[in-house]
Amino acid sequence: MSSLTVSKLKQIIKEEKKALKDAGLISSETVDGAWSGGDNLVHKIDYVKKLGIKERKLRKKAEIYRQLREKLERSIKRSK
Repeated sequence: MSSLTVSKLKQIIKEEKKALKDAGLISSETVDGAWSGGDNLVHKIDYVKKLGIKERKLRKKAEIYRQLREKLERSIKRSK
């Protein structure tokens, strides 16, 4: 299993952001009056929701599979 480095993560985010822009789901254009101050420089987007990332659910499944694998390995060792 390869590890997820910062550079790989940045590359993934850049690619997904470009895909969303190409699909017309996000816009990087500034909002009118952005320089008047405040938090309205660009449209706020929750990339985790937009990309459909379900990390908690996947981590839970991975943990279940890990436990099952350990249980199976112990069972195999006992049967030898």
